[in-house]
Amino acid sequence: MKRINPVIVGRGMAGQAIRKSLALASQTDRELNLLPIRQAERSSPLAASVMEGSESVLFAANPSGMHAASILEGLDAGFRAIAVEKPVCVRPGEIESLKGIDAFVSVYHVYRVLWGTRTIKAMVDAGELGEVFSFESRCWQSSSAHKALQGAHETTWKDAPELNGPYDALTDLGSHVADICLHLMADIPVRTRCRLSYRNAAAAHRDTHVHLWMDFPGGRHAAASISKTMHGASNDFEYTVVGTKGAATWKFLRPDEVVFGRGNSRKIIPREAPDDSSGSAPFHGLGWLQGYVFITLQTLRRASGLESAPVPVLPEALAAMEALLRAEIK
Repeated sequence: MKRINPVIVGRGMAGQAIRKSLALASQTDRELNLLPIRQAERSSPLAASVMEGSESVLFAANPSGMHAASILEGLDAGFRAIAVEKPVCVRPGEIESLKGIDAFVSVYHVYRVLWGTRTIKAMVDAGELGEVFSFESRCWQSSSAHKALQGAHETTWKDAPELNGPYDALTDLGSHVADICLHLMADIPVRTRCRLSYRNAAAAHRDTHVHLWMDFPGGRHAAASISKTMHGASNDFEYTVVGTKGAATWKFLRPDEVVFGRGNSRKIIPREAPDDSSGSAPFHGLGWLQGYVFITLQTLRRASGLESAPVPVLPEALAAMEALLRAEIK
């Protein structure tokens, strides 16, 4: 059994989520042989965390503006596999530097691997919705509105363009929307447009409210409202896939339900089985942490040479980011 040396770079919320998911993975999967987690310091080269006699796996949860460089450094350092927080990059030039990488790099697009999205994807592939021609979504949070009303603002790494990139809501929340959209439309947009608002922005570059439109081949399209300044919102992510024979809707606030509409009727499809990666029962899940557990576990199994399930990977994430970073901005 291969020994796995898990290395985390980053100590924020994503880093903590990955640490928790590593603990759950080691408890639920007895085929894994995990060594104690190593925390890599930002000031030290990643090569210093590679351990002889084991398969080292890098979990990159540092600031978004450092993700592309961490992937490239990790591969040069000899990591067996890499799992990186989204977005994988925040600048157009970084896309080209990451294209052509043939090593295994998974991406924490956690909503894609949750039961609801997997169920809808199966429905689309089976033709239950007919010809899918529209994807509509909203991804709303209230963080910018809340901070603006508080008056005082505590500076964070997201206020620094070199760490967060030149955008905020567009690349942070928009990366989730674009990933799900391209996954379910099973295509690449031919045109992307967006309108950015900076109301209640904590820093000049941090867009807070975005309207996003994507045009796909065959007259298909997508539209999304993306916001960090939607008053009263918690983590309101939902989407609807519209086809000629039906429509399917998933909401993060009700993650174990899919609403299926056909004509003038609708029905709720509930999750009935425990989740394979964590064992969580329906309606007693782990929220967004469930996606971290799934992707972490499958990345570890892949690095261990064990059978693993598909997860979001680098080429898919780059396609989503290319759609956002090369959009026509109004």
